[in-house]
Amino acid sequence: MKNPGKNNRRILIASLGVYCIFSPSHVAWALNITARPSMTVNEIYSDNISLAPSGSEKSAFVTEVSPGLSVFGLAPRYRLNLDYRLQGLYNAGGTSDIDINHQLNYNSNYVVAPGRLFLDTRSSMSQQNINNNRLITDNVVGSENTSTVTTFGLSPYWTPHFSNYANGIARVSYDRVTSDGGELSDTDNISQNIGLTSGRYFSKINWSGNFNNEMNQRADGDDVNFQSSSGLIQYNLNRLFSVFAQGGHSNNDFETTTDTNQNGFFYTFGGTWQPSRIFSLSAGGGNNSFVTVYVAPIQRLQWTTTYRNNDIGTNTGSVWQTNLRYVTRRSVWGVTYNEDTTTVQQVILEQQLQGGLFGNDPNNLNNPNNPNLFGRNLGLPLFIDEVFVRKRAEISYSYNTGKSVLSAQAFTETRDYQVQTTQDEVYGISGSWFWQYSPKMTTFLRTNWQNTDANTVANQPSSSNQLIDASIGLSRVLGRNISGNLEYRYFKQMSDDAENEYDENRITLGLSAFF
Repeated sequence: MKNPGKNNRRILIASLGVYCIFSPSHVAWALNITARPSMTVNEIYSDNISLAPSGSEKSAFVTEVSPGLSVFGLAPRYRLNLDYRLQGLYNAGGTSDIDINHQLNYNSNYVVAPGRLFLDTRSSMSQQNINNNRLITDNVVGSENTSTVTTFGLSPYWTPHFSNYANGIARVSYDRVTSDGGELSDTDNISQNIGLTSGRYFSKINWSGNFNNEMNQRADGDDVNFQSSSGLIQYNLNRLFSVFAQGGHSNNDFETTTDTNQNGFFYTFGGTWQPSRIFSLSAGGGNNSFVTVYVAPIQRLQWTTTYRNNDIGTNTGSVWQTNLRYVTRRSVWGVTYNEDTTTVQQVILEQQLQGGLFGNDPNNLNNPNNPNLFGRNLGLPLFIDEVFVRKRAEISYSYNTGKSVLSAQAFTETRDYQVQTTQDEVYGISGSWFWQYSPKMTTFLRTNWQNTDANTVANQPSSSNQLIDASIGLSRVLGRNISGNLEYRYFKQMSDDAENEYDENRITLGLSAFF
């Protein structure tokens, strides 16, 4: 039987404990770590506080009082970002109760021995949806369909240099993921990564070796293990051409009803042609084959695309990957596509939010560019102990004029679960515009549309849900350490299940103060 409150307290105490252990000496030493307590007070009006279907709506006021602590630090051997908020809500969901939510984002890097030994630490606490049939965007409308998800991790790593002969890295990571709702087991994630590459002594011949092992030890479900080892040797014929041979072994252990994972030995033989710095072509054949094309026709544009056809590994058959990045003086474009095999716990760890509550500037009193530090990720998979194959494509754009910031994103993701023979299809678009039209006043507009289809193949009904989320508001600096905000927000969920359909209009008036 889970004890979520006890787990949450343990992780919170551990996270703050790591901060307290490492930071005080560096505060005194470098005098460049800033800690700022804060207080946020919001009065929120909702015309559908319980997210009821049409005809059953009930309006209510919700009061939020949330003290917090924001820390940003940078020293010669230490870097950290920490944000903690104790969110207190009165009448959330229209229940007339007081709800308390712990919310945390923390990460740090400590240089134990310069150039040799390092330690990363990280932690997070947030409230997330446990399934995608009824999307709830925050805690104001109550805790239905919600789980508090906590993570805590330590990762020491060593980067040895063997004169000019070889360079290496050895990393051990421990991460714990807990959830107090849904069917997701508390999980200890333990991984070892070892890599060795040739040094400058080797000019004609380059070589490398890697070993990766990752274990998901689940409290209530079957354990999962991903393991692979590989080696590469490359001979440089001349400035334009090189040939290579690589091989290794894949040994993964998880429950599956598909044939996308195949264990065994793999090998590839091939070559690389790089006639200039703006183009290269690599190709190899064997039981694992691939073609990679890299182009950079101008300095601001880089594009890499890989096609693989593998007989051995977690993603067998035809697999595509691409990564494009184009940067101008004011804008950034990005296009990515990737296929991998992962777990829900690994996705949660990957998507742990990074950075401080107010970016790298602790003096930014109310930055609307980062409004959802502790918000929900509506694109998370089902909270179940499953391994799934993920295929994700994403296009992103941002434009900054100095006073205006425009951003947009479109994505599509499919998830093929390996045991339940279920497939999720999630796709959506989002955009935002922030305009600082005076030194003290900023307006913002945010929109988001997302569609989630859950398709089953075992004589069970499928489901489809769409969410529209749009908001407009303004933020104004009222004094040296205080700011105010006013926001109107509209939510709408459409579903093939009438019980999951709702509309909500919300108005928020708030104050934020720093001390």
